[in-house]
Amino acid sequence: MRFLIRVVGLLFAMYAALSMIRRVLAAFSPAGHVAATTTVAGHLVKDPVCGTYVPERKAIQASGQFFCSEECRRKFQQLTIEQ
Repeated sequence: MRFLIRVVGLLFAMYAALSMIRRVLAAFSPAGHVAATTTVAGHLVKDPVCGTYVPERKAIQASGQFFCSEECRRKFQQLTIEQ
């Protein structure tokens, strides 16, 4: 029983330490920092329908938006027509 209590206490202490480290690192990172969306495949763009990131050169562009597929492009058009 003592062993189990010690293990739980150790896990809690590790969790608290990691949480503190994350907060300290977040305080020193730039506000609103977003991970870069440039990869070997090129600049990535986000599909507004499904949220998938697609290389810009492979994306379907319509209405000033980028889509991962024709299906998402049609869904977007249907949503904008309904509104």
